[in-house]
Amino acid sequence: MVFFEWKEQYELGLPHIDLQHTMIVNMVNELYMTLETNEEEGTATKVLEKLLGYVEDHFASEEAEMRENNYPDLAAHLAAHEALRVKVARLHHRHHSGEKIAGYELSEFLKDWLMEHIAKVDKAFGAFVLQLSEKAKEAYFRQNPDHPFS
Repeated sequence: MVFFEWKEQYELGLPHIDLQHTMIVNMVNELYMTLETNEEEGTATKVLEKLLGYVEDHFASEEAEMRENNYPDLAAHLAAHEALRVKVARLHHRHHSGEKIAGYELSEFLKDWLMEHIAKVDKAFGAFVLQLSEKAKEAYFRQNPDHPFS
């Protein structure tokens, strides 16, 4: 059984962000399995560090794209990302201090947060970008009525 199953409902329609999200989901599953199989503590810590680094890279990429597209809900989205960073930092500190339960708690928290965040907050951003793309196509074809795809 998979701890965190990727579902079609999480897809934004933005392939590069959807790919990043699936990578994060896979890393959450890897962390959980590492904890579940009682692998040595160093292994769980390495998986956790890789996951947290990737989440930061993803946030930076997503936030840059929001700025680039003048996303109107940027401030709220940034606040959601920052709230996650704070919570994860606390759990990471507890895990790093040797508190084994924090690793499970972190896995469960990330799963729940990501399911909610991707399905609602990121979906709104995806819809915004897709709408921009549609408007750009419509404008292009209005300006180029002789285009074969018009």
